[in-house]
Amino acid sequence: MKKVLFATTALVLSAGFASADIALSGYGRFGLSYNSGNDGSTSKTWMEQRLRLNIKASTQTDGGIEFGAKARIQYDDGMDSAGVNPAQFYFSYEGAKVEVGNVDTAADNDTAGVFYGTELGLTATGYGDARSDFYAYESKSYNGSRSGVYGSYTIDGITAEASYIDPNQYGDNGVGVKSEKQLVLTYASGPITVAAGGILDGAGIADNTLWYAGAIYEFTDQFKAGLTYIDEGKTAAGDDLGKTVSLYGTYTTGPVAVQAYVANASSYDVPDYEKNTVFGLGGSYDLGGGTSLLAGVHRNYDDNTYGDFGVKFKF
Repeated sequence: MKKVLFATTALVLSAGFASADIALSGYGRFGLSYNSGNDGSTSKTWMEQRLRLNIKASTQTDGGIEFGAKARIQYDDGMDSAGVNPAQFYFSYEGAKVEVGNVDTAADNDTAGVFYGTELGLTATGYGDARSDFYAYESKSYNGSRSGVYGSYTIDGITAEASYIDPNQYGDNGVGVKSEKQLVLTYASGPITVAAGGILDGAGIADNTLWYAGAIYEFTDQFKAGLTYIDEGKTAAGDDLGKTVSLYGTYTTGPVAVQAYVANASSYDVPDYEKNTVFGLGGSYDLGGGTSLLAGVHRNYDDNTYGDFGVKFKF
């Protein structure tokens, strides 16, 4: 009787899994990081570690609509243990996608690769990134009051993305906390990709509004370069963060890729930078099998040196 029960249970479970797709993906990285600006209470050099595991389950209707959900388990150095983030739910159909919950946000999604064009090295650091606060897909836990919706549509090389984050859906996160809106348009054709977007009330901060525009051009199969302009938003205290302009490029030959960038930040209300121009240089070596050696070194706005080196493997 037990054998019949076990066999029946296995049949039911296998039938359930056959109608759905459950996938695990992610990456691990480890190595060394260095920051010359760390004071005596914090080590200048530390072991860099991260494990990211994405869990995605999806199914498809008879009409071809895909429904799915995603959650992430992540551990970073310094954490007591790995944590699970809030879930994301979605459906997609013929170039259109809608997400709810812990959603990707339009600018942070960076479909064109221009919003985060200066990132390089083991930890994907770039001091030419936006200095304003805004919401993004969160790998860790956050206040349960927050929820959002994201939508995208792609046709003939044009992608439109929009997101809306309500930080107070299930309660009040504080007086003056606003809902955030993001909109991005991307166009890709041949060797050129261009994008422009804006964020209104970023991270729920009233009047923290930024917009950006950028382009990447592939001059050859080996070399591509990009330029991005960001009109920054404001801090929670109301200080204007000015503007950021960055120039970046990548040269690839065989398994080796070299990246570099230079960025300049003008700051109206917060002129406390030691330097207004920052730069970075990095490289990677493809070991095959989704594994790479990565390194990067930067000079930041505080005139400190940040660098990292290590291994990243995808699965």
